Amino acid sequence: MKYLHMLMKYLYMLLLAFLLSAPDAAAQSRALAGKCAATDEQTLTLINDYQELRERRSRLAAGGFDEDLNAYDGKLHRVLVALGERFGRPSNTKQNIQACLGQPDAIRSEDRMSRFLGIYQNERRKAGKNPLAKRDREYFIYFWRGWHDFIFFISEDNRIIDSGWWFAYE
Repeated sequence: MKYLHMLMKYLYMLLLAFLLSAPDAAAQSRALAGKCAATDEQTLTLINDYQELRERRSRLAAGGFDEDLNAYDGKLHRVLVALGERFGRPSNTKQNIQACLGQPDAIRSEDRMSRFLGIYQNERRKAGKNPLAKRDREYFIYFWRGWHDFIFFISEDNRIIDSGWWFAYE
């Protein structure tokens, strides 16, 4: 009985140490706000949602389906659309995108990205905007459904100039 009591006390101490060392959601949000230039609560909520969904996606079994992660107009899709609207403009830098959203799933040059830009360039033409690109652009890619569907942020001289989408339409 004495050993059981000691074991329980030891397990209780381990649990207490773990709980005290684990950051809570508010602390994580404050830490994120410290390195990310986003200041409004709505944007910080979107960033936190994205980080949570990205982590969930990393644990999803290959070929697995989660409506929040995979469905058109699912939570991840909606969050990425909103983040594209907030961060896909010249007031942002590539450093801020990475500080807020984490490392991109891929980074591509103009040449390596060219096969994915048809939809984006057509949408720009329809909107009356010039789709021509500089040669020193970088594309920061964040997956929605892997290489099938993703959002990208376009950087020129470290400034974000726009965001766009690639859809495989499969």
